[in-house]
Amino acid sequence: MHDAPGMNWKTIVLTALPFALPAAPGQAQVALSAKAGTIGAGVELTVGLGPQLNARVGANGYDYSDRQEASDIEYDAEARLRTFTGLLDWHPGGGGFRLTGGAVYNSTEIEGSSLPPASGTYDIGGVPVPANILGTLDGTIELDPVVPYAGLGWGNAVAAARGWGFSFDLGVIFQGEADVTLTPVIPADSPINTTPGAREALQILLDREERDIEEDAADYDLYPVVSFGVSYRF
Repeated sequence: MHDAPGMNWKTIVLTALPFALPAAPGQAQVALSAKAGTIGAGVELTVGLGPQLNARVGANGYDYSDRQEASDIEYDAEARLRTFTGLLDWHPGGGGFRLTGGAVYNSTEIEGSSLPPASGTYDIGGVPVPANILGTLDGTIELDPVVPYAGLGWGNAVAAARGWGFSFDLGVIFQGEADVTLTPVIPADSPINTTPGAREALQILLDREERDIEEDAADYDLYPVVSFGVSYRF
């Protein structure tokens, strides 16, 4: 999935920061954190809005490569997780425990290239297609760009005096629906290129295969978030 034009983590942080700052900047409680977890490594800015309320903005990233099977076809896949968060923490009683809600700008990209099956035949949309005439499939998965987050955790980066602190988060990102695109890389000498109607017939099968993968991906619309952080209050 591609970022919106001109959209990057610096733009998001700078845009969100004025809304997170309290009315009296001279009295602002501000902390910076380094974090690591299931959405990767990242940085986060925490601003105190009140005795029980904080705002956080952050950016996280993580790259992962592996072989994955989708609708009976194996792919050499790579996931590039990129998330930008805007969160509100409520600390009941002003302690370390917190309930968190907010939004995630999900710039994650998942790409893969199919591996030729040992049988020599792809099953595409329920129809066998010889691998030697199809070639390979390049696949991409796009997710909803702006999605909600809900969770809980421990740690209040701006509660104590200036110095170091620790935090823990446990939650879920509601990723929404996946949008799958399959693009065939057809050999130059394939009869698909010269047979009338062959490409159109192949596209019908690919459309069906895309829907099958999207239905499988619907079982993973909740992405678990577990992260640990080290913070410093200025």
